[in-house]
Amino acid sequence: MMSAEPIYVRAEWGTLKECVYGWSGQFVWPKFLQDAELRPTGGVRRAWYDHAERDVEESDPEFFAAWKSQIDGAVEFLIRQGITVHQPIAHTEANMRFPRGENHGSMTGWLRDPFVTIGNHVIELAPRSLFHRRQRFPVRHILAATMDRGARYYSQPDCGADDSMEGPGWGYLEGGDVFVLDRKILVGHSGHCSNPEGARWLQHALGPDYDVEICRLDPSCFQHLDCVLCCPREGVAIACVEAFLDGLPDYIADWDVIQATKDQCNEQLATNHLVLDDRTIVIPSEAEHDWLERELKARKFEVIRLPYGAVYRCGGSFRCAHQPLIRT
Repeated sequence: MMSAEPIYVRAEWGTLKECVYGWSGQFVWPKFLQDAELRPTGGVRRAWYDHAERDVEESDPEFFAAWKSQIDGAVEFLIRQGITVHQPIAHTEANMRFPRGENHGSMTGWLRDPFVTIGNHVIELAPRSLFHRRQRFPVRHILAATMDRGARYYSQPDCGADDSMEGPGWGYLEGGDVFVLDRKILVGHSGHCSNPEGARWLQHALGPDYDVEICRLDPSCFQHLDCVLCCPREGVAIACVEAFLDGLPDYIADWDVIQATKDQCNEQLATNHLVLDDRTIVIPSEAEHDWLERELKARKFEVIRLPYGAVYRCGGSFRCAHQPLIRT
């Protein structure tokens, strides 16, 4: 149930009070197209390729059980913290084949990409990745309800059914590329997901109250900005500095930066975490993240560890799983 508190997201490090979080009720591997190339790693990548368009619970019940347990555990944790959590409904059979009749699966365990909340703007986005393009449908009832709570709810122009189009009006945006740093908005551009035309549209939609800046990313390794950046507190970042083709944006260039390597970001999603407030962060409990806990604790963060390896091996961790509705 929606609360009465106004919708507003101030910054990545704001106190999380309400969010949309991934759901474990439906998981179907999408058709393995070009938009899947950079996402999964290791054995999960092989499983996706081998079992494309199949229900994961049927094709790999052991993996599905671990994946489901970890998503459900994260949701239960957030609820215990007093955070309001909304989750999607299932895709309809027809929408499973949107936009061009192919089975693009169900990836509603990760809900960062189909929309974004910036201030009181709730914006349905136009993702480049085909399996993200219909993720807005299972959460539309949640987004529409924000109109009663002061949100400006609207959509980016749709991106159609082509794999990719370039030119005026063909803007792509995915939530994993969009960082809200108070009035500064960063948009990642790896060439795989969001593009400059999408960032241009976002600046137009938000108006002069916000400043939208593009961050060019190494296209050989990463799809989204949140694969190489986390801003858990104003003045502190976790970043793969070498992934930024033009260096870190000026807004964060003089921050205290915990440096992650390309391998850590590709294999472990080393920057893709769940910030509860500017003193508290959730990261995976798997041992490969122990180094990060030490770095964060040295900066006076409370670090909470939850198992999430079965989830992030698919290409998205805690930040990918949620999109805030209230962060103040």
